[in-house]
Order: sequence, then C-alpha cells, then structure tokens
Amino acid sequence: MKASVIIVAHAGLHHLEDSVGSLESEAGCPDREIVLVDNASADRCGETAAGRWPWLKIVRSETNLGFAGGVHLGADTASGEVLVLLNDDAAAEPGFVDAHLGVLGDHPKAAATAGRLSSWDGRRHDFVRGGVTFDVHAFQIGQGWPLDTVDPPAVGEPMPFACGGNMAIRRRDWEESGGFDPELFAYFEDVELGWRLWAAGREVVAAPEAVARHRGGATSSGLGDFRRGVLFERNALRTFFACADDECRSAFGPAVYATFLHRLSAFADQHPSLASATADPFGAAPPPPSRGDRWRRRLADGGVLGAARHLVARALLGPGVGAPAVSDGHFLMQLRAADGFFAGLERSETRRREVGAVRKVPDREIVARFPRLVVPTYPGDNVFFASEAFRALLPGGWPVEFRTLDEILHPTVLEG
Repeated sequence: MKASVIIVAHAGLHHLEDSVGSLESEAGCPDREIVLVDNASADRCGETAAGRWPWLKIVRSETNLGFAGGVHLGADTASGEVLVLLNDDAAAEPGFVDAHLGVLGDHPKAAATAGRLSSWDGRRHDFVRGGVTFDVHAFQIGQGWPLDTVDPPAVGEPMPFACGGNMAIRRRDWEESGGFDPELFAYFEDVELGWRLWAAGREVVAAPEAVARHRGGATSSGLGDFRRGVLFERNALRTFFACADDECRSAFGPAVYATFLHRLSAFADQHPSLASATADPFGAAPPPPSRGDRWRRRLADGGVLGAARHLVARALLGPGVGAPAVSDGHFLMQLRAADGFFAGLERSETRRREVGAVRKVPDREIVARFPRLVVPTYPGDNVFFASEAFRALLPGGWPVEFRTLDEILHPTVLEG
C-alpha cells in the first residue's frame, strides 16, 4: 500500500528538522510520500522546507485552517492509499510507517490505527491510549508515566480513537467518513472521527510499534490556555450533540448539560468582580457600601491611578461603568464555548443526521466497549460529581467509571 505522511505546520519551521527530518529514509521508498501543509505560517516554512528537502510535496494555505482543516488540505494533495498523520513537533522512530501499515494489513475491519507518542527524551508516555468522558472530553491515559510503569496496548487492541498526532487511516475510510470535522478547528477532532468510525461499523485499533517522540505542547502552546480552553469546551459539546444517537443523547444529555452549566456557575463564583452579579437577588444582602467605603476599595484595588481611571470612565461613559468586568478567565472561556456551540448548532444537527444515515452500530454497544469516564477536572467538580443529584443524572445500564486526575495523568503533567 502506498502511504502518504501528512505534517501540518502553522508556526513550526524550527520543528521541521525533527518531524520532516525523521522521515528522510522513508522519502526514498517508491511507495512513500511526505506531504507538508504550510498552514498560513508567518515564516512561510514551506518555502524553506522545499529548499531543504526537495522530495517534499508541499501545499500552502493562506489562511489558518486549524489542524483539522490542514489535514484535509494535505489529504486532498496526497496520493497514498493510506494517510499517516504526524505532528510537526514530533519525530518518527524507525519503522514508524511500516508499523501502521502492518496493523492495517492484518486487521481488515480497521479503518484507522493509533500509534504511540513518547516524551521527547523517550522515557515517558505522551499518548499510549485514550479515554472519553461522559461529556466527551478526552484524556491521554497514562500520560507522563515512565514507559515501564504503563503497558502499551496489544497490537490490534480496540481503541476509542487514535491521537491525531500519530495515526493512520485508509483513504477510503477518510473519504467515506468525511475525515475530521473542519469546523472543530483543533482538539477532539480525532475523538469525533473515532466515534463516527465505530458507529459506521469500522474499527480503530492500536499500532503500538508505530512510535514518535513528541515535544508535548510545543505547537499547541501558541494558542494559549484561554483559546485552547474555549476549543476544548465547545468541541466537546459539539461532538456529543453531533455524534450521540437518540438513546445515548437521552441517556447522557442531562448530565452533560448540567455539568456545563455547573462549571459556568462555579467559574463565576471564583471571579471576585462577578460575586455581586451572581449573588441571589432575593437573598439577604449586606447594606450597600458608603461612598467612602467605595473609594477606599478602589484605592486598595488600583491605587490613586485606579480610582482616577474610574472617575474619568464615569464621566465619559456614565455610571454603568461600575458593572463587573470579565477577564479572559474560566468564566469567559465557558461563555465563549457556549456561544460557539450555539453558533454551530445547525451544522451539528446536519452532521448528526449524516452520522445516523450510515450508522451500523448503536452507541450502547460502543459505550459498552469503551465505558465513559467521570473525572473531576475543574474547580467544583469534586463536590458536584460526588453529589447524589449528579449521580442521579447518570443513566442506569450504561457503563461509567469514576476516576481521578492523578489516576490518569502523572503528577508532573498536572503540575505543568
């Protein structure tokens, strides 16, 4: 089978020596092709790469299509029967492509294979297997743990999804499934694709010998925590809404939506400037502060300059300027995720109908194979997930596993 390795680079000229350089031995094979997608990089990395590696097939987008859209552009350019994806901040180990192809050859029902990612020094797991939560967040189970403490999956072991940073998929399955959802831009596009493949009666299986070393977060850190958080929350909601069949949506929907709203409220409670805005309007309230109290608080919060700014703002904009301000924190992250979810609601509904039209396997069977996780992740989750009210929202007869973050991720990952 001819394989096309696709690397999407947005701001990673300095990484290409690792990723593209690790594939030089593959470039000499007649049934190998390396495709670099220059995804609107400011440094126009594709032009430099063309001079450095003349055997590369390069395509450039003048706008940032995100990882999902970038892979689509690469797939449209590629000619291989199998598409192999490698992160631009990763380096393939010897035998990387052959390992993917071997597993696909031995497992005809497999649409895709999931390779392994290790830390850059090769001592710890980065992606070894994935897990999906009830609200469709995803975890790299075992991330950060030393290689000898977490066994990799067996060759051909079923996986809920393959990490987009190291996976292979048959072109036929890519085209029939529609590939990644470009509207997700980045994050969970691989989880969404895995769900759809299983629903269509295809499989995702492990190719543990297809290994790449990964500079974890080297590329994604360019987005910043806030924008990544918006994509996490928005894409999880979109994936649940677009992929869950009617039974699964009815079963998990109450817990999914209640959790999103609970986090929105919990994030607001953490924001000092929102405390009065989110307080019970019918509850007991302290007496309003005196004018002297208000000015003492402004002086304490922002000094003389802060108090002066407030005075000028009131003069220019009117008294309403005293309303709570929302910074780029968790609360605004959740609000923007909700806005993004509703902005894409019609498209998600179209996608849900498309999934239903080709579905061969009900979600009850998929979840029986891959139980949904409940993992406290954000402030307030521990108390909420332990409550009887939350547990009453979870569906009976559907396998759910309660896990803690430190059971899934190594402490060094959590500290980072």
